[in-house]
Formats: sequence, C-alpha cells, structure tokens
Amino acid sequence: MEQSPDSIRFHITRLAETLSPKQKKIAKYILDNPYFTSYASANELGEKNNTTAATVVRFAQTLGYDGYPQLQDALRVELPNYLTTSARMQKRMSAETPPHSNLHQVFYTDIKNIERTASNVSEKLVNEALDAIIKAKRIWVTGAGLSYAPSIFMAHSLKLMGFDAQAFQGEVLQSAVDQSRMKPDDLLIALDLWRYVRKTVNAVSFAKRIGTPVIAITDSVVAPLAQVADIAFEIATEGIAHSRSITALFSVLNVFIAMLADRVPEQVYESLKRVDEIYRADDMLIIT
Repeated sequence: MEQSPDSIRFHITRLAETLSPKQKKIAKYILDNPYFTSYASANELGEKNNTTAATVVRFAQTLGYDGYPQLQDALRVELPNYLTTSARMQKRMSAETPPHSNLHQVFYTDIKNIERTASNVSEKLVNEALDAIIKAKRIWVTGAGLSYAPSIFMAHSLKLMGFDAQAFQGEVLQSAVDQSRMKPDDLLIALDLWRYVRKTVNAVSFAKRIGTPVIAITDSVVAPLAQVADIAFEIATEGIAHSRSITALFSVLNVFIAMLADRVPEQVYESLKRVDEIYRADDMLIIT
C-alpha cells in the first residue's frame, strides 16, 4: 500500500504495530471516514468509537500532530484539493442519497466499496504481486471465516490457469499439515477481513519465518496482515447486513486473474484447453 510520507495513512501505517487496540480502532475509522473526521469534533469521533475525546487527542499526538485540530487540518489537505471548504460541504450536501430500500442499498453499498477499493489499489503493487505469483514454485492460498470462500475461488482459478496452487484446508489439523509443506520459493496469498482470524495470522507468521513471500488482502492498514506482508492490498468492506461485504475482495481477485491471463496467455490457453478436453471426455457438462 503506497502512501505519501506526508499523509495520515503513512503515519498510521508507520506506527501501526505500536498502536493500542483502541487507537487502531480510531485509525481504521478515520481512514474509512475521512470526510466525517475532517469536520467532527474530538468528542463526536470518540463517541463513534466508544471512547473519549481525550483518547482521540492522544491518538493525534501519537501520530505526531500537536493535537486533534492539526490532524484534521492534515486530513482536509488530503481531500480533493480543488475544493474549498464551502465547496466540499456543498458536494457532501448534494451527493447522491443512498436508497432507502434494502434491495437497492446493498447494490449501492457494494458499488461504493468497489469504487473505494479501486482508488486504493496501486497498479505498481498489482504488477509486483503478479511477478511474485508467476515466479513462485507453488502458490498457497489461505483464508478463514468471511475470507474462506474467496480463498477457495482464488486457488481454483489459479489452478485452472496452469499454476500449482492450493488452498489450505479449513480443518485446523489439516491446515497445519499443509502449512508444514510450504517452502521459501513458494508464495502465500493470505486473505483476512474484519474479525481477524488467528489461524491466518499464524500461517503468515510461519511463512515469514521460513522466508516465503506473502501477499495479503485485508481491510485496513492497521490490520495484522498489512503490517507483516511483503505486498498488501486494502479493500473496502462496508456491509448492510450483520456481516461485512466481500464484493470488493472478489473484484481484486478478478483483477489478478484478468491481468495474469494477459501476462501468461500461452500457459493459460494450454491449461484451459486440457481441462476442457477432460470435461468433454468424461461428459461432465450439460452445456458445452
């Protein structure tokens, strides 16, 4: 995740390992809600995070600012610099109103998640990730909870494209066996969102100990994986229901798949051709 050295995101990333749980919660809220934070009082921001205004002020000072107003000044500079303060307020007031029905609100929120994620993803980092995938002898993919299904999807997609890829099995003991087979010239792709899973974090820690490169996809620069991965991608996960949305996560995985197909087209073609031949030989498909 690339940031300007003058940005709040840069300061938060730099100090992420030293922040307390309460400070990490405030940091994540600020990064997810820059417009609100730039105009809210310290007390209002504290209430949003079940803490006090004093904690918010101390957090700002931890980042290197004299106080919370100075953090807000820095945050406003990072908002679109062609807008004056009044213009920003007008933009917020005239912004598209989210739909009231749950049916359309879910679509609206997912679209916003994809837009936010697209603005965060660096093409340079994507290309570095693709280089690591192509270079790896074997690719391991791990994810649990919300991230389990996307991890299976990613491993399956890589296999179809001719890569030696495997997802860690969901059962804890089998996952440990898989993890023990990981080598330094392999690659680990780790997915972890929201209520971070210890098993995933432990797998990444093991990979780092033996020298296996790690690509992480998570939801915040203060998430455990973002602090230790060689390459990290941040996605937006705002949800309407009881859980978070993983739509933007699948979008990032689709970016990898599409760009890999452009990078190694012959490999992908030959692999898909062999798979299709097996499908047809075994009469697996109803529609061919």
